[in-house]
Amino acid sequence: MAGTAETMPDLSGLDKAAQLAALRRSMAAIPGRRDHAPTGPDEPGADVAPRVASSTVITGATTTGVEERALSGPVRARSLRTIPTPMPLSDLLPRGALARGTAISITGAGSILVGLVASASTAGHHVALIGQPKFGLLAVHEHGGDLSKVHLVKTGDGDPLDVASVCIDGIDLVISTVHDRDVPPTRARSILARTRTHAGVFAITDGRMPGLDLTISSRPVGYGGIEQGRGRIRSITVETTVHGRGITERTGRYTLTAPTFGEHGLRWSPAVTDAAAGHRPHRLAVAQ
Repeated sequence: MAGTAETMPDLSGLDKAAQLAALRRSMAAIPGRRDHAPTGPDEPGADVAPRVASSTVITGATTTGVEERALSGPVRARSLRTIPTPMPLSDLLPRGALARGTAISITGAGSILVGLVASASTAGHHVALIGQPKFGLLAVHEHGGDLSKVHLVKTGDGDPLDVASVCIDGIDLVISTVHDRDVPPTRARSILARTRTHAGVFAITDGRMPGLDLTISSRPVGYGGIEQGRGRIRSITVETTVHGRGITERTGRYTLTAPTFGEHGLRWSPAVTDAAAGHRPHRLAVAQ
C-alpha cells in the first residue's frame, strides 16, 4: 500500500480531560496538518500568496515544507475553500465539491463514503474517522486514497461528539458516528460553530442533527458481472441524492467498476439507466 492509516490513541477508559489531552497531542504531531482556517480570495485579509497548509508536500512520512505559491483567484478558491469529492457527488454539487465550513449527513451505500475519504486524502487533506471500526481502509486504497492522511479514532464508551469537537480544530474532514441518536440543538450549534470557525467539513454517518447544510443519501440499485446467478460482481450501480440549504434536490446514478487485467484502481462512470435496472441486488449489503 502507498501508506498506512494512522491510529490515534485508544480513548477507552479515559476521562474527558484525558481524552482531549491525548487527542490534542496526536493532532499536534500530524505532519502538514491545517493549523489555521484558510482565507479565501474574497475575504478580508487575503494574502497575494496564501499559505496552503492542507496541500503540504509529503515524502513518505516526512514533511518537506509548506509551499508558498502565488495562485490565481479561481484556483485559490478551489484549493482553499473546498474539499474534492468523487464523481457521484461532484456532478451533483453546485460547486463540484464540498464547501469548507459545512456540516453534512452521509447515509446509505458505503462506497460513497469511501470515495469521499479517498478523494479528500488524495488531494492532501487529512481525514478523521471517529467510531468507525468497520470502515473499509482497503477500499480507500483501491480508490486511490492516501492512507497516511486517514486517522482512526476509537472512542470506546466516550461521546464521539467530544472527540469530533477537538478534531474539527485542525483536521480538514471529520467523519463521526452519533450512534443513531438525535443530537440536541445546543450541542449541534456548538459543533456547527466550530466547523465554520475552523473551515473544515463535519459529517455524520447515522443519527439526526439539526442545522445540517447538506444531506447525501445513496442506495445500490444494480450490479454487473453475475449472469444466470453465477460469476463475480464486477460493478455496482449506486443512486445518490443530494439536497440541502440553497440546493435543489438532485439525483444521479453512477457505476463503480472494478479494474480489469492491466488496469489499476476502481472507476466511477455515469450509469446507463436500462443496464442499471436490469440486475438488482437481492441483498444491499453485498452491493455496498
